[in-house]
Amino acid sequence: MEKHERIGNEIIANVGRLTNVGSVARCYTRLRIRIKDDAKVELDKLNEIEGVVKAFASEGKVQIVMPGYLDKVFEYINAEFIGGSRVSEAGSAVRSVEVVDKNRKPFTLKRLLNGVLDAISNSLTPVIGGLAMAGLFLALLNLLTVSHIVAQGSQTYRLLYLMGNSLFYFLPFLVAYGASRYFKTNTILSLMLAGIMMQPDFVKMVSAGSAIHLFGIPVAAVDYSTSLIPILVTVWVQSLLEKVVDRPWMNKFGLLKMFPVFLIMAPLTLLVTGPIGQGVASVIANGSLWIYDQAPVVGITLLSLLIGFFIITGSHWVFFPVAIANLKQLGYDPFLWVAFAVWNFAELGMALAILVKGKKRSVKTFSATAAFSIAASGITEPAVYGLMLKMKKPIIPSTIASGVGGLFFSLCQVKVFSLVTVSILSLPQFINPAGGNNFVLAVVGLLLTTAVSFVLNWFWGIDESMFDEDEIEAAAEV
Repeated sequence: MEKHERIGNEIIANVGRLTNVGSVARCYTRLRIRIKDDAKVELDKLNEIEGVVKAFASEGKVQIVMPGYLDKVFEYINAEFIGGSRVSEAGSAVRSVEVVDKNRKPFTLKRLLNGVLDAISNSLTPVIGGLAMAGLFLALLNLLTVSHIVAQGSQTYRLLYLMGNSLFYFLPFLVAYGASRYFKTNTILSLMLAGIMMQPDFVKMVSAGSAIHLFGIPVAAVDYSTSLIPILVTVWVQSLLEKVVDRPWMNKFGLLKMFPVFLIMAPLTLLVTGPIGQGVASVIANGSLWIYDQAPVVGITLLSLLIGFFIITGSHWVFFPVAIANLKQLGYDPFLWVAFAVWNFAELGMALAILVKGKKRSVKTFSATAAFSIAASGITEPAVYGLMLKMKKPIIPSTIASGVGGLFFSLCQVKVFSLVTVSILSLPQFINPAGGNNFVLAVVGLLLTTAVSFVLNWFWGIDESMFDEDEIEAAAEV
């Protein structure tokens, strides 16, 4: 048995077997499992599995941070457990069927918010890799523009821009795909609904600025390009309608089984769900911009202090629609993405401090790996779960350093011009295509954040007691 297969088997066994699993998803570094009964989850055993940096559960969700084996383990679980059937050790067939939870939990506002967060995060998960590549591509284009290698407005610039912007422009299609997997809808139908929003003739009607009507009913003239929430709301409503038509007697219609859903959802997309989703997105984006306009220093500093909490709990995904909306509306994000930036470099400073001050070889090795992960790709989970939360002492100094960085960024009004995970390699995302010193201020702010975190963590001290002793260490002292 391959190592990733053994890990996958152990994970399923310790979350209460398949009957306790609702769905499995992933992001860069985490396996996200929706469960039905928290009491059946063996967190201690999950944390002992090879390759697991940290596992935690709350409100029907288990998140397992395991960057090393995530790809193969996720594929294995989907193929062997979720996608088909396998024989258990007892010899009985285990199938990936949906188990109805008869003991439904009462509706609460917290459950509603968790559901919205789950929908956003799981719908975006398949898109995240593309977002990172597209964002970095546009950041490099900014670098070519300000260095006068490529003239802004030239055909070369326009072609390169459309290459990088294609993902953002057609984001409704990609979100429709992810949402269809999360809500378990007909994927082709979800993509067709996204196509209605993005159909060139409809886009022309919106651009023309004249009134649009369907059977005399006003249609909101909305540009859905780069939008996220409208298609998310649309696919959710689609899932409700599909449950209505999902009856055995409907199977006799074969390929036309979903036609009633399309017949209803096609006009509903333009008349109701799309405009409602766009309205929600506008309220959220305008709300964040209002905070930025009224009290940018307080808002950005506070978010920079709290962003670690959102990342640790996996709830930071809720900020993505806001950042994307700001990028569409303003051409940059002045508020949310900078918090991600300073947090990443606060964790980098912490990892470097532990690397230099640590005595145990295991500590030095892990902190070096964590620092490289942040510097090269902006992935902070190894540092967060493997160092900060495990040692606990770095929590306060790292949070303070993130707040200091946020304060600097807010005072200097630093902006982000493309959305890509912030690392040393992706710093061109701070280059303003129109010129100016935004990039220099960003670099200074990130260096300041790293330095403050390094110094605070150095003097705050580190606790290596939870790391195993090194045999080589003892031999070296002889």
